[in-house]
Amino acid sequence: MPGKKVLVLGGGFGGAKAAITSRALLPPDHEVTLIDRNRRTFICGGFPMLIVGERAVDKLSRSLGRLANRGVRYVQADVTRIDTLGCTLKTTRGVFEYDYLVVAAGAEYDWSAVPGSKSAYSFYGLDEARKLRRKLRTFRRGRVVVAVSSLPYKCPPAPFEAALLLNWSFRRSGVRKAVDIHVYTPEPAPLAVAGPEATRQIADALSSRGVTLHTGAAVKEVSKDGRAAMFTDGSTLDADVVITIPVHKTPGAIAESGLTGGKPWTPVNAATLETSFPSVFAVGDVNVVPMANGRPMPKAGVFASGEGETAARIIASRIVGTEPPPPYSGEGLCFLAYSGTQSGSVSGSFLASGAPKVEFKGATAAGMRGKERFERDWRRFKV
Repeated sequence: MPGKKVLVLGGGFGGAKAAITSRALLPPDHEVTLIDRNRRTFICGGFPMLIVGERAVDKLSRSLGRLANRGVRYVQADVTRIDTLGCTLKTTRGVFEYDYLVVAAGAEYDWSAVPGSKSAYSFYGLDEARKLRRKLRTFRRGRVVVAVSSLPYKCPPAPFEAALLLNWSFRRSGVRKAVDIHVYTPEPAPLAVAGPEATRQIADALSSRGVTLHTGAAVKEVSKDGRAAMFTDGSTLDADVVITIPVHKTPGAIAESGLTGGKPWTPVNAATLETSFPSVFAVGDVNVVPMANGRPMPKAGVFASGEGETAARIIASRIVGTEPPPPYSGEGLCFLAYSGTQSGSVSGSFLASGAPKVEFKGATAAGMRGKERFERDWRRFKV
């Protein structure tokens, strides 16, 4: 009987974890292949630290070519078409057949969705983060705005983390009194998914550091010169540096495949991460997993990793004929750095019955050590 072909689309948190776990659990006569357009991937949760000079690029990246050491075949290619009926992927490197498919293609950024955003700054993407870091190196006076464009976006703490890190960085360079920092979110409270106690602590942390928080307002337009931002609550704010969190969307090949069913993101079974197409799983930012309170699971790398492992274990159990693993738990942890030396965290069970059960820990040096350890583990494909 010929071996099965497990195909993984995307080499981020979820895709890499799915590929490595599948390979570890399956006999060698079964193939595990991962396809991604980029050989080197980045941990975007480290970009807020990058923009204030606290992370080097090489400490935030890893090569997918190293997956060969784990027995995973890596192919660098763009996927142009997914045929869920014929069980094939058409790519720029040829056509690949699969018996099981894990879609972990992440989210794309729609920079054109907010008019004028190309004249602003961002840290969602390596090139954007580098450009912003260059700007901040010489910034000494004026107003900085960090603004979310829409929900959902990946790494939910990132806008507030960026504002806190900017405060710390400007204090360190002695220019904080000359800099006015604002952060905008369309949510009614910062990081609302974490619960009222966490949002209160984050709001207090921003306020006590002189950062102005605006809730219920998303950025909808940036002026052509990048010096003013317009918001959905009707307000406008002039600024010297406008930093936007871009609109996120499903990658084109995924949307065209029918996996989304006409919805913005791919629906999956919360317990198994399987889509409406048998033997096709979707993990990470590309999917939508409903929580007990009706809201979607946050888009964060740690959740993608857990989903990728669950999908891989289910696939392996079906191929080998063993008992299926427990359902996906929805447990995870996100860090929120307050400075270059201290970090807080949000952790818990986000698929708990009734509502997410979440714990928020404030900024400590131990928290930063945990964040650094997490980044090291990610580089080594342990996360």
